[in-house]
Amino acid sequence: MNIEPQKIPMRLFILFLGLLPMIAWSQDQKSPEEIQKELDAAEAKYKQAKEMFNPWYTGPLVTPSASMMPPGYANIQPYLFVTGSWAAYDSERHVVSRKDNVYSLQVVPPMQIGITNTMDFVFGPAAIVNWQGGHTGGGFNDLGTTIGFPILRQTLYLPGMKFTIAESFPTGKYQHLSTNGLGLNATGSGAYATTFGYAISKVIWWTYPYPMNVRAFLGYTVSTDVHVEEFNAYGGGFGTKGKVSPGNRLTADFGMEVSFTQRWVFALDVVYTATNRTKFHGNPGLNADGTVAGVGGPYSDNLSLAPAIEYNWNENLGILWGVQFSVYGRNSSVFATGQFSVVYTW
Repeated sequence: MNIEPQKIPMRLFILFLGLLPMIAWSQDQKSPEEIQKELDAAEAKYKQAKEMFNPWYTGPLVTPSASMMPPGYANIQPYLFVTGSWAAYDSERHVVSRKDNVYSLQVVPPMQIGITNTMDFVFGPAAIVNWQGGHTGGGFNDLGTTIGFPILRQTLYLPGMKFTIAESFPTGKYQHLSTNGLGLNATGSGAYATTFGYAISKVIWWTYPYPMNVRAFLGYTVSTDVHVEEFNAYGGGFGTKGKVSPGNRLTADFGMEVSFTQRWVFALDVVYTATNRTKFHGNPGLNADGTVAGVGGPYSDNLSLAPAIEYNWNENLGILWGVQFSVYGRNSSVFATGQFSVVYTW
């Protein structure tokens, strides 16, 4: 039988087209090992998703949040501070021991209230008691208020940012103090102090299932002049009378919270403050020994750390406790402050 040569290529082409689906199907088939590997990866992702949670935070101790309080909601977070100071940093940053240790107990119950979507308000009364060498003093502190405005709302990829204006009203005692010169009943500054602040915060899922909340705050405080008489919060003595110009203050805080679980959290603050020289014009007065009294003070700064532990019953209720202690400074106190706080949002 004769076969026409020109028909052979056409038959082979048709046969090849018929085999293409079978070839493709055979290439799509995976080995049992490959299939098991994909199943293991999917199961791992499922377990990871189950371990993820919405983190709950109450802290850290010092660095303020960039979050806004929604309108109609409020938050109260009373603090208890117990402070001891046994030395001071001198102008050369050396530690100089005090003759008598200074101790204080302070209660601060700030409340944050949501006013509108673009403004919240913080009201912060406070009171303190001081002890040193058998002497005591105390009373109400200056009254603090803060208004906050959002710059940027936190999203999955963007941090939250907030601008704040805080005002301290001179409700505490600052002059005509006890003549022992210890200043234990000085509970205020006598000045209207305005602090312009910028806060930024972001929850970071850096490793599962331990998210981290990172905060930073930068503030700058300016104060009005204060007319002082006799023993006062800035020094002074018998016959002191004049005007004090408090130095401007820079505050830089960094805070972080790392979740062990949804309820248990470790927190840490790094806190730095620097204050310009406080000037005095007038009659400085005399000390009890007849020497000229000192009023005002030189440039000062202080660096401190504040580790803490948080426990949260739910997203609206938690407790926070830790200690803040100085590690470096100039013309400032060497101190340690135990802190305990309860936070409730409704």
